Parts: sequence; C-alpha cells; structure tokens
Amino acid sequence: MAHDHHHHNVEEMDDRKLGWAIAINMLLTLAQIIGGVLSGSLALIADALHNFSDAASLWIAWIARKIGRKPADHFKTFGYKRAEVIATLINLITLVIVGLYLIYEALWRVFEPQIIEGWMVVIVASIALVIDVVTAMLTYRMSKNSMNIRAAFLHNVSDALASLGVIIAGTLIILYDWYWTDTALTLLIAAYVLYQAASMLPKTIHILMQGTPEDVSIEEVIQAMESIGGNLYLQTKNTPPF
Repeated sequence: MAHDHHHHNVEEMDDRKLGWAIAINMLLTLAQIIGGVLSGSLALIADALHNFSDAASLWIAWIARKIGRKPADHFKTFGYKRAEVIATLINLITLVIVGLYLIYEALWRVFEPQIIEGWMVVIVASIALVIDVVTAMLTYRMSKNSMNIRAAFLHNVSDALASLGVIIAGTLIILYDWYWTDTALTLLIAAYVLYQAASMLPKTIHILMQGTPEDVSIEEVIQAMESIGGNLYLQTKNTPPF
C-alpha cells in the first residue's frame, strides 16, 4: 500500500513537471514568433514552430498519461495504456509536417533573401536555448520508461540544438552579414526533424500493429509451447486413474 502511495506521488510530481514544461514552451513560442517577425529571421520562426510542436507534444503526452492510468473496463478490456503509443504517433506526424513546412519556407528564401537583424536573433535564441535545456531536464527521467515521453523529450533536445544553431547563424550575420546562414540553418533543422520522425515512426507503428517485440523469437516461443504441451500429455498419460 505504501509503495502504491509513493508511486502515485511520483506520477503527480511528473505531471506537474510536464505542466510547467508546457507553459514555458508556449510562452517561448510566442516570444520566438514575435522575435522572428521583427528580425526577419526564418530560422528563428522555424525554431518557434519546432518549439510549438514541443509544447504540443508535451500536452499530448500529458493527456495520454492521464488516459493511460484509467483501469480496464467493459469497453477497453486491456486498459488504456496504448493511448501513450497513439500520442507518440501524433507527435511524430506533427514533426513530419513541421519539417516539410520548414523546407518549403527555406526554399522560398533562396529566391527571395531578406535582411535579418542579427542581435535580436541571438538574444531570443539564447533565451530559447536556456528554456529548451530546462524542459529537457524536466522530462529526461520520465523519458526512460515511456516511449510517449521519449518522443516529447527528443522534441526538446532537437529544439535545443536548433536554438544553438540559430545563435551561431545570428552571430555570423552580425559579424559577416552572412544572411544565407539563416536559410541554410532552417534546412538543417528541417532535415534533423524529419530524421527524428523517420527513426521512431517504424517502431511506433510496429507497436500499434501489435507486432512481435524485437527481443522475442517466434521459433523459440513455439518450441517452448510444444515442449510444455508434450510434457502435459505425458503427465496426463502416466497419471493413474482414481
């Protein structure tokens, strides 16, 4: 009973961490969009969209955790834990959409380059980097035991890397007027986002399709079941009648 109470307290604490992570990421998204529009930086807006997908993924993960704790009933006799896997799929599809959109916008910038305010890019991206690192720290422990939270955690790690890249691009713009770095970085962010989604989508779909776990050999399972069946038959055959 004490163990259940401790487990319940840990889950409540994790929910609070997710709540804080969602709130600060939504505020950061708003700040990045404003900063991107004012500075003219597509990379900063790209980072904002990626960050918004972070906040959305955390929110979906939070809802899925709530649903997943519901006990089995007449409608869902196996329980609701698979809600977390469905949330993972939604988050990964969101990553794909964001990645494709960023590529589309970046290609337009190749033909229509714009002047970018480097200092504003560096300042906003630095704030974003700090918040991304804090959010990743809040979700790291939970990501070890949940594919759902792991997808959200990977969102944050990739966004932290994107923020670091935006800082570098902003610095190059300030020092050398290399405006092309903004477009190049946007394409790199998009490529990394799509790579993340591609690496986790097959595993997620495999689970939803109720595929065999990777560490399980069907042949060994069949052999084990056949040997048990044979042993039971021999035991029944050798059992004296009453």
